[in-house]
Amino acid sequence: MDGNLVEGWFLRLLTVCLLLVSTLGMGVGTVGAADPPIQISTDVTPEEPTIDESVRIETTISNIGGSENRNVDIRSVYLRQPGTANTYDRFSDVGTIGSGGSLSLPLATTFDSLGQKQIELRVTTSYSDDDSKIYTYTHPVFIDVTESDIQGDIQLTSVEVSDGSDVTIQGDASNIGSTDVQSVLLSVVDSENVTPTSPNGEYFVGRIDASEFATFDLTADIDSRTDSIPIEMTYIVDDKRVTKTQQVAVESQDRSAESAQAAASTSNSSTGLPIVPIGVVFVLLVVTVVGFVLWRRQ
Repeated sequence: MDGNLVEGWFLRLLTVCLLLVSTLGMGVGTVGAADPPIQISTDVTPEEPTIDESVRIETTISNIGGSENRNVDIRSVYLRQPGTANTYDRFSDVGTIGSGGSLSLPLATTFDSLGQKQIELRVTTSYSDDDSKIYTYTHPVFIDVTESDIQGDIQLTSVEVSDGSDVTIQGDASNIGSTDVQSVLLSVVDSENVTPTSPNGEYFVGRIDASEFATFDLTADIDSRTDSIPIEMTYIVDDKRVTKTQQVAVESQDRSAESAQAAASTSNSSTGLPIVPIGVVFVLLVVTVVGFVLWRRQ
């Protein structure tokens, strides 16, 4: 056989062998160094939070490995600001996920400014049967922080009413909305059973910031049958004047008097001497004395 022909076939055979060895070698290396087959998904609630509103980020981690059938240890899961070590929330030593299994974690955070926010979910893992190498996964989370559409809203809270007909109404005027309110004025409404009196038939509070409160002090004269006092609230929010009325409960004076009278009657009947038995004894005594006198005259 021609030497050149033999040499050509030899070179072709050598090339094929090198390709096979290279392919097999690459395949073995890929299997040995494969990252754990982890899949990460998130569910953000609410989708458009407001400033300082708690945002829940439900995180689900799945082991989607099928044929490999290897357990994966979840070492840590945490939320952080991308590119920094600023951590919002985290879990450590979470647990193990079997092949085809998953687990969920409730992470949470808040934001102090408006706009779209990007935070990073970072998960560190290792194979349960070989923890010599740590694998890290990152998953971006985008959240749009918006302004609240709840306007300023005044409600009377922690209200106390003194006893008697001339009463003092004290409590807090609370702004339960997310915007400031201006020119808050509280007034006792003049009605059939309620009359505003000096010195505080009305009370000017002024400005109340969002989620804040201010104390107030009102005075009124009420009828004994009154069970509530109407308080009118007027204020300005977003350049609009709002007027509304809240009923403040009081204890009925009539019911109190009746209760006191009933208590007094019960007390007298239980502690005094029995009137009816005393009368019966007195009559018997008189009859006995008269009978004795008549018997002596015979």
